[in-house]
Amino acid sequence: MNPQLEALLKAYDAFLQARRDEDAVELFALYESRLQDLAAGSNIEKEALHRAVKIQYLRWLRAGSHPSTLPPRA
Repeated sequence: MNPQLEALLKAYDAFLQARRDEDAVELFALYESRLQDLAAGSNIEKEALHRAVKIQYLRWLRAGSHPSTLPPRA
């Protein structure tokens, strides 16, 4: 995976997992900053990149989850 995309996904994840409002504001600012930097460097609109991150985030979560060790029922 692209290191810039992975850093963006981790920043988005940290923002979503924030428990306190103060932390969420800071983490969202960090995410927005990285989003802006990546959008500017790749000629993509920031909003379009944010939508793509939201879609990729769900895939990233699924890829990180571990399957059950129990076999499925037949």
